[in-house]
Amino acid sequence: MSLTLTILGCNSAVPTLSRFTTSQALQNSSKTYLIDCGEGAQIRLKDLKIKRTKIHEIFISHLHGDHFFGLPGLITSLNLSGRLTPLTIYGPAGLSKFIHTLKEIGSIYLNFELIIHELQADVFQKVFEDQYLEVYSIPLKHRIPTTGFLFKEKEHPRNILPPSIKKHKLSIEEIKTLKNSKDVTRPDGSTLYYMDHTIIANKAESYAFCSDTIYDEELIQYIQNVDLLYHEATYLHELKTKARERGHATAHEAALIAQKSGAKKLILGHYSSRYKDLSVFIDEAEKIFSNVDLALDGKVFQVSEH
Repeated sequence: MSLTLTILGCNSAVPTLSRFTTSQALQNSSKTYLIDCGEGAQIRLKDLKIKRTKIHEIFISHLHGDHFFGLPGLITSLNLSGRLTPLTIYGPAGLSKFIHTLKEIGSIYLNFELIIHELQADVFQKVFEDQYLEVYSIPLKHRIPTTGFLFKEKEHPRNILPPSIKKHKLSIEEIKTLKNSKDVTRPDGSTLYYMDHTIIANKAESYAFCSDTIYDEELIQYIQNVDLLYHEATYLHELKTKARERGHATAHEAALIAQKSGAKKLILGHYSSRYKDLSVFIDEAEKIFSNVDLALDGKVFQVSEH
């Protein structure tokens, strides 16, 4: 079940008409996982025809406005649209207080259950799991507690080889066992080895979201060999001192992280609004890492380039 990533917003603190603040939708055929929820996120969801009913989990990296100011509007709209299914938000300490205050001041009563899990920002740990994937929090170094997120698809069941079904008169239970990478021992003592009767299905995919953060090589251990890496690149490297002072990274630094982690593909984003021509980010990053692209509002990426 392949994953796709849709960019809902790609800018840093100040949105423009064409570049909203940070938000992304990671999708498979059944669900949408919302990553950050900057101002305008719900507008992009509507514009791109991404169904809000498929969003059951939202992951918030940190409590700077350009990463979560879209939450109040989205939650309110979901309520007004008659949502009844629970919504779970994973984010930093303080998020629950923010939502509670919002509901209290606005006398907002929600028709659906809103569950908030506040995460410890300085540890790498599994924070979510469903039948499709696992999500891990990644410690990032920014001006306030911040976590990135690593999404790891679960291994797909292997495909059975059709000739094996006929030759060995496989039962349904035996087929299920072999597809789940387990050998079958029959009543007569013979063994059917799954490697002999199955082939690999689509490879499990992985996506790492890393924003906001300075250049930090400690990050590399958590994102080894990811299929797709999103790493913030607020500035070009000529402003590396400013970037570090403000808790951000450059395109050059993002490319270094991609190279050293063995990422298959790098996406740059979180651009300062000072930059009108974003091609300069590609030019800078490609000097170090060749498979690089730009996050742009509305752009869709396949997580794995099979």
